[in-house]
Amino acid sequence: MSFSRLYAECLAAPLPWIVWAALSVGLAVSGPFGSYQTVALPERLLVWSALVAITLGLGLALRIWFASAGLRELRRGAGLALAVAAFLTLPIWWLMRLAFGPEAPSAVEVAPALFCAALGLSAFRVGTRPQPSRDGSPRLLQRMEPGQRGELISISVRDHYVDVMTSAGLVSLLLRFSDAMDETEGVPGAQVHRSHWVAWSAVTGVERGPGKLFLLLRDGSRIPVSRAHRAKLEERGLI
Repeated sequence: MSFSRLYAECLAAPLPWIVWAALSVGLAVSGPFGSYQTVALPERLLVWSALVAITLGLGLALRIWFASAGLRELRRGAGLALAVAAFLTLPIWWLMRLAFGPEAPSAVEVAPALFCAALGLSAFRVGTRPQPSRDGSPRLLQRMEPGQRGELISISVRDHYVDVMTSAGLVSLLLRFSDAMDETEGVPGAQVHRSHWVAWSAVTGVERGPGKLFLLLRDGSRIPVSRAHRAKLEERGLI
């Protein structure tokens, strides 16, 4: 996973920055884990800002890595919260020991705090997403103007945007690729490359090249298929 993808999918969006600022100020003012008594407010703000930034950055990187590896069930809810606690407890505890010394919490205290924080953020993300439409169309289409909506064909990453191709044309949205895929509910399809998702109904054929494989879609586009996702095509009898 490259830094450019982490930036495009997470750091370019406003939500992580809002969460970082709110948590940093809240923790600095409240001074949990004994930091209120041992560290002055300016130093607390600096330390907690750094700790929250590192925690959010690593957590977002885990989320994207799970999606890239096909572990979509670990990208949300309790699955992601457990992964964050398992992977980040020791490094965050070590950093807190460096910052607060003997007054720092134990790893046993850090783990549930990370779990609850990750679970709360996942719940917030779900609560702020578009709700399913009455006509059963995917939530992704609700982000578009009515005249731009059509049958979903493909989704591709471009810089900080996702290009959504429908039967009505191409629409670019400032949205994380992983969230765009989540909002295709009801449309049979799959991620076939780290930067591409396709609707199976839009596939018209397969093109092979030297060491390469492409899906041909009815809008005339060629979508590359990475080795990690070729099994999905085999399951559908496309190759």
